[in-house]
Amino acid sequence: MKNSKKILFYLCSVILISLLSTGISSSQQVAGQLFEKALYAEEIEGDLAEAVKIYQQILDDSPDNRQVSAKALLHIGMCYEKLGSQQARQAYRQLISKYSEQVDEVALAKERISRLEASDAELIAKAEQHLKRGNELFKRWEYESAIKEYENAVSSGPNSDLALNARYCIGQSWFRAGKYDEALATFTKLIKENPKSNIAPVTELMVAQVKYAMANYKNQRLANNNPDENTIVDPETGITYRKIKTFTGKNDVIEAAGSLSPNGKFLLKGNTIVPMDGSDPFEFVDMQVDDQIWSPDAKKVAFTIGDSSLFVVPVSPETGKATGPSKNLLSKDCNIYGINWSPDSKKLFYSILDYQKKNYPEIWTMSVSNGLTQPLTSDSTIGLHPSCSPDGKTVAFRDMLTIYLCPSEGGIPKDFIKKEKSYNPNWTPDSKWLFYDETRYSSSKMTFVRLSDKLEIKLNPPERTGSYLSFSPDGEKLMFYRPSHQLFWGMKVASVSGGPSYEPVPHLPVYGAWWSKDSKMIIVQDDPAIKFVPISGGESYLMDLDIDVEGKPCHADVSPDQKYLLFEIVKENEKTDLYFAPISIEEARIVGPAIKIIENWSYIGGYNTNLSWSSDGNRLALIHKGNIWVYTCDEMDLKQLTKTPEDKHWIAWSSDGMMLSYHGNPDNKKGSQGSQIISSKDGKSIKIIEDILLWPYGWAPNSKSIVYEQLDGKIVNHNIQTDEIKIIVDPKSKMLSWVPRYAWSPDGKYLVLDARKESEPDKYYLYKMSAEGGTLTELATGDADAFKYNIEWSPDGKWICYCYMKMEKARPESTLWEADYNEIMEKLAK
Repeated sequence: MKNSKKILFYLCSVILISLLSTGISSSQQVAGQLFEKALYAEEIEGDLAEAVKIYQQILDDSPDNRQVSAKALLHIGMCYEKLGSQQARQAYRQLISKYSEQVDEVALAKERISRLEASDAELIAKAEQHLKRGNELFKRWEYESAIKEYENAVSSGPNSDLALNARYCIGQSWFRAGKYDEALATFTKLIKENPKSNIAPVTELMVAQVKYAMANYKNQRLANNNPDENTIVDPETGITYRKIKTFTGKNDVIEAAGSLSPNGKFLLKGNTIVPMDGSDPFEFVDMQVDDQIWSPDAKKVAFTIGDSSLFVVPVSPETGKATGPSKNLLSKDCNIYGINWSPDSKKLFYSILDYQKKNYPEIWTMSVSNGLTQPLTSDSTIGLHPSCSPDGKTVAFRDMLTIYLCPSEGGIPKDFIKKEKSYNPNWTPDSKWLFYDETRYSSSKMTFVRLSDKLEIKLNPPERTGSYLSFSPDGEKLMFYRPSHQLFWGMKVASVSGGPSYEPVPHLPVYGAWWSKDSKMIIVQDDPAIKFVPISGGESYLMDLDIDVEGKPCHADVSPDQKYLLFEIVKENEKTDLYFAPISIEEARIVGPAIKIIENWSYIGGYNTNLSWSSDGNRLALIHKGNIWVYTCDEMDLKQLTKTPEDKHWIAWSSDGMMLSYHGNPDNKKGSQGSQIISSKDGKSIKIIEDILLWPYGWAPNSKSIVYEQLDGKIVNHNIQTDEIKIIVDPKSKMLSWVPRYAWSPDGKYLVLDARKESEPDKYYLYKMSAEGGTLTELATGDADAFKYNIEWSPDGKWICYCYMKMEKARPESTLWEADYNEIMEKLAK
């Protein structure tokens, strides 16, 4: 029956061509005959490739026969459509633009394009869902299930970039599962079928990495690390720890110790609640939550959004689900954090930092019923992370070095205890002890201090129990949570043409990275070890840090010319001296004595914000005691460059070495917002820029302009000489909410932007764009979950590497542990 219809269609078409051929020239007759032949190949023989070839011959030989040519072009599109080729659209669009007078054919072409686009949108949506589910399973180590989802993504959109990414993820899944033959076959086929795609460069690197693994490892799987013991007795203290709950699969979503509901029925982190009875997790609000805490009566959850809004939502103590709408209690242009409840669940305590009024945080209280607020303290004491005692009488809070106590109704705070570093205070249920947890991710070191006599005891639970979570509802047990995830600092590589990211050495801790001059290796810092990592996946190796200096080295750094190693030495008094030593990259060792640059180096903020190498690697600018100093390596000479009172951060050399820029402007009423450019010769001010956010910005390679983010969020190129300001990218026009980091290409023609989308404020995307502005090309696709920093172009301009920080799955399950509080006190508080 089907063949009969095809024959009937063919005969009708022959009649049509015969009618068209009547009274026309021989060339037109030839075109009609060729059309008849092509139609037969298409509809009767099903030889679509041959049909396309004949239709194309009509277009080449009979361009003046517009009616038949239009029909030929229409059928070319139809053939490609049957073949599943994206060239179908190209044929239809060519028909529409070139043969607009052929009304019927143009109408059919438009109809088919619309249908294809609608179908593609549906398929892409399905493919995206499969890819997303595959990524979730991949993160949970469920590689075989992830591969099935990736395969579904490929079948849903086989000719899309998304399908290429899914096929790359299939190869990664086989590799992570230790099945190297399957991984190699997947990557090799992907390159062979898509040699010119943007995914080919990183896939070639993965082929090299798989071959290296095949030659050196039999079966490399991530460590299981899943001991069977449910009870641990600490050999040093005799304290017993018991595992009471295990979380696996979709219930294993709490990546760091969050909040336990007062009745012990739920775990809460962000906006995710995990029931302790093993039922499915759920979200209690449809918002991106930053900080959250249960009320003591278990009937409310307080949380912050974007660090500037404070909400409370009613919840059921039995189901954990919201029983009403969220109420916005406070929204201000400031930072709100460290929220804590009064024991009667009627008041909230929180830290607030309002830049418009004061440049230090204060403690405030708020009535939940009427929203009335008032400051807890009335002096200039810095107030961070308040915690109200269970008896409701006292609030403990901290600054950078001291824990304070203050009456819960307000008053003058009193110093309670000073430390070299202060941690967030908590209370024991009897209100007799303060304690703080020194670590929050994979282990817990706790210090208890008794209020009556300041007796101090240390509790160091076994690493396998995780970190402190809360007291049990009855107050008799300390609860500990060990997540399956842990905070990881790593490094990845991506092609500047686009495509997914690539990790040269999986799970190698990295805190800083620099390219070798030949772009074949990345020099990485593993605090303080220096390693050399081939991007093709070969064996990495260490630099021999045989340093003739006493003390603990840390924060190692390599100069741009790769001639010097910069490092700190931590002394017994916890102060640091800054040194440099000559090195040989080829020999991977120190080749000369270490030279002290500065003794008792004093700076505020991050290590990387207080140092900058000149591009030639001979001069080092550093911030010491609030001012800028310059050290010249070949002369071994340190000179003070500035003597000004403002705080200074994010120091940076211009490319030609003639200028230095830094954040800090004494004339700026907004405090630390604003930056200065000074001469590197004498420290004299060259220019002040006030319309700039609190993030580092980059000098253009020509040293004539700088790129920075304005207060309104626009990324601009500011010419220092002419004061001309050119907008490179307006994030709002690109649906971006923030662009905190960027890096120049070696030739100065491109920028890589690290950006957040308005629709995904917790994701971090990398884009390449022209330095003149224009469209964005996404790089490192599939790696938006990682917080990225230290973005570096390779000298040959083909790659970027970046460091990242994120929570990664390191164990097969999360576990909940408990220890008896009375036993702890009996054995430690003697």
